[in-house]
Amino acid sequence: MISFIFLEIKDFMNNLCAIVSGGQFSELNGIESADFIIACDKGYEYLLRSNLSPDLFIGDFDSYLGDVPENIARIVLPKQKDDTDTMVSIKYAVSHGFKKIFMYCALGYRFDHTIANIQASIWAAKRIEYVKFLSEEEDIYVISNSKIKIPKKDGYSLSVFSASDVCKNVNIKNTKYVLNNAVIDNSFPIGISNEWIGDAEISVGSGVLLIILSKIERKNNGYC
Repeated sequence: MISFIFLEIKDFMNNLCAIVSGGQFSELNGIESADFIIACDKGYEYLLRSNLSPDLFIGDFDSYLGDVPENIARIVLPKQKDDTDTMVSIKYAVSHGFKKIFMYCALGYRFDHTIANIQASIWAAKRIEYVKFLSEEEDIYVISNSKIKIPKKDGYSLSVFSASDVCKNVNIKNTKYVLNNAVIDNSFPIGISNEWIGDAEISVGSGVLLIILSKIERKNNGYC
């Protein structure tokens, strides 16, 4: 069993926790809006690269091999465990009352860890307002039984997928292709590659929805 240390966290201005994982590095844009920052193992190296320091280090030191200063709180995990380092970090954020989680450097490199991180975010989205992954190529929002407004992002497509068996009462507004009280499931990609008209308004009445903003102009763009 992993024991959490409980830090005194006061006055959440944005109710936002940022978690920096050890996937493919991307710039930590927007992290300054976080009330609390967790370095997840190699994520500590990425924070150092960005001249930032976390409020908490969580990891088993299998991907980060350096030192962590004594003045940084830490949860050192065993290498053999059921939860990934990122899952432990997400559980920490949820248990401390954060309503929004930003995930940095949590995509790329290993596909199995990418899937694990997305699954962990699905667990969190059932308990908080939303989870958002930020990277240079994609932004991913994960919401459950709720609604969200996403500012128009030029140069990016917008896609929605059911992360649960079924998503019911799905609504999408201010896009080229709209949905009204739709039912989508996780076996057919009906929501791929939508186009913006304005700020997208997306809601799901039941289920967990993945909303993916993908950069259109990229090298070797061969998908269809």
